[in-house]
Amino acid sequence: MDYLRRSARVSKLDRVRNVEIRAKMDATQTIVDGVEHRGLKWFGHLLRMEHQRWPYRIYSWSPPGKRKIGRPRRSWNEGIRRAMEDRNLEEEDVLDRNRWRLGLGMRR
Repeated sequence: MDYLRRSARVSKLDRVRNVEIRAKMDATQTIVDGVEHRGLKWFGHLLRMEHQRWPYRIYSWSPPGKRKIGRPRRSWNEGIRRAMEDRNLEEEDVLDRNRWRLGLGMRR
């Protein structure tokens, strides 16, 4: 947002909302959307790769032992699943690349 704010020549003191600045600069995608998009692209790549490769093996590995007491942190996998749910994507859609690519751009 700082970059867009400086590009639009708007100061924080001007008290202009971020939504208005994004509309003025034609920046429709937020940083959070970009991070989710890249994560989903990697997830699709990960599930299509051979199961002997290290990235897939690390993804499917679960650490031994007990968890710490308290509320568990949200994992990367849970964040990806939530982003998939927002875009109405299923895990089987990964195998159909065109469907997966079309689904990455959709959001609610």
